[in-house]
Amino acid sequence: MQILEIKKIKFNGSILDLGSKKSGSNVTNFINSNENINYADKYSNNANDLKIDLEKNEDLNDIEYENVLLMNVLEHVFNFKNCLNNSYKILSKNGNFYGSTPFFFRIHESPNDYFRYTEQSLIVILNEAGFKNISIKVIGGGIFLCFYNSISTIFNIIPLLNNLLLIFCQILDFIISLFSKNFKKIYPLGYFFFAEK
Repeated sequence: MQILEIKKIKFNGSILDLGSKKSGSNVTNFINSNENINYADKYSNNANDLKIDLEKNEDLNDIEYENVLLMNVLEHVFNFKNCLNNSYKILSKNGNFYGSTPFFFRIHESPNDYFRYTEQSLIVILNEAGFKNISIKVIGGGIFLCFYNSISTIFNIIPLLNNLLLIFCQILDFIISLFSKNFKKIYPLGYFFFAEK
């Protein structure tokens, strides 16, 4: 669902994917841009990647990008305020900040998994870091999609059954949404956020 969101964006200008490195499963593979994507990860072995510890208050005065991404990183950073402050420092004036974070998702260490954020908490912490024009969008959601998310790892070994279960859960959530639009918002799988410097 993050891929669908990232594909909608037309990126203009330089791009830095924070807390990430180039891989076949990276969301940045679906970015709509002619620009090269740069990566910053303290664990990367690639000499071209920036080595930034997002948890520390880094001196980043010589680094500037027009687009900064923080995809599925925030939940892995204990000192999230330093992470957001570093993201803000790297962003050029009037630059765009994009990110995502899970809400209803299993613990997934990378190397650690610390937090889950609500829409309200994301707005507050992004504001505190100095960002403006903040927009938060629910990625997936609903009672049955959350149920599917919880049991899908069991059914992954049977792809057809897994896909049928997903479709069935989406249909059930659609039916429930006819009576109340709040279920997607109160049972989110995750969030996609956007902000400007």
